[in-house]
Amino acid sequence: MKTYIYYYLILSLVLLAGCEVKTSDFKPASGEADFSTFVAIGDSYTAGYTDGALGARGQESSFPNIMAQQFKGVGINGFKQPMISSNGSISGSGTGYMDLKIVNGSLAPVPGEGDMSILSDRLYDSEAPIQNLGVPGALSFHLLGDGYATLNPFFARFASTTATSVIKDAMMMEPSFISLWIGGNDVLSYALAGGEEGAITDPTMFAGYMNMITNTLFAGETTGVIANVPDIESLPFFTHILSDGHLPLLIEDENAPNGFRILLEGEKVLLSASSLLQAGYGQSVEKPLPSNMVLDANELKDIKDAIAAYNTTIKSLCSEYGLAHVDLNGFMAQLSTKGLILDGNAYSSTFVSGGIFSLDGVHVTERGSAIVANEFIKSINTTYKANIPQVDINQYQTVIYP
Repeated sequence: MKTYIYYYLILSLVLLAGCEVKTSDFKPASGEADFSTFVAIGDSYTAGYTDGALGARGQESSFPNIMAQQFKGVGINGFKQPMISSNGSISGSGTGYMDLKIVNGSLAPVPGEGDMSILSDRLYDSEAPIQNLGVPGALSFHLLGDGYATLNPFFARFASTTATSVIKDAMMMEPSFISLWIGGNDVLSYALAGGEEGAITDPTMFAGYMNMITNTLFAGETTGVIANVPDIESLPFFTHILSDGHLPLLIEDENAPNGFRILLEGEKVLLSASSLLQAGYGQSVEKPLPSNMVLDANELKDIKDAIAAYNTTIKSLCSEYGLAHVDLNGFMAQLSTKGLILDGNAYSSTFVSGGIFSLDGVHVTERGSAIVANEFIKSINTTYKANIPQVDINQYQTVIYP
């Protein structure tokens, strides 16, 4: 009996060894796509914005740059980004990267000093044009706008001329493969201001802009991938403060009899309200929480309806042009409701500790960017019968604690 067990164990080990998949056995393949000239188009996510600013750290781990590393085995001819050469960083409001620090006995994100000199860089080189055309702050129609560089200093850093558009600069490179992720700012500029500034891009107009963009980019033999727009309720900027339930806060409301009312269940208090809440706002009639720190039920419905319409347009265009489609809306929704286990670690949309979102509550961490890159790669592999290796996400950092 002992002899039988011994031989059985030896046979099992031999069989297991024979079934083991070796890294050297993996053969990357481009399938039906051509990755030789890869161009990425989008907004701050594409650019590598993280922890409230743009800097070299985030650019190096931008999801397109990570994808480009994975494309090395399938014929990519390099991938150039508008790199920030200094150790500095810069946000749209002039601050730098946020750091997690202990403030009044509690951990809190604190913005660093922004390096304004970054925005005066001039990086365009006709011999080696920028391939990461991610522009922080860009809305869908901005990609089409001639002269957008005169309005957006992030684009001015690497635009071919001040009169060009993002799409024109993309087409100058004759791209063989394009990633496109746009539409988030078409609702975020409104949502981040509590519905008090900016405007939601009308879904019919958005559909028109996206039709023009895709028709220009993919009318020929160029292939690519488009991601949809996540619901804002997947982002901790809009869910963190009330993540544990409803609070009886007093908020400003010009339509209420006394100019204020009690916060209703389901309404969102923005992450930017944190310091005001600590100062006692929302807890007395003398200091109601300002309306630009809250999204009410009507504002939330308008945002949700717009995102649903945007995503219908995006899915339709992917089908029409035979493009890969990345359902980041569904992915982020699962992250915010059930969480995910990836490569042995648990992830959620929980602010700071969830591992995906950075300290600004909107953009992803470096590891979050690698996870996003994997979602793109999965869709590309499925659509184009490619065999692009996924990213080892554990090589990238999440939030750094003090």
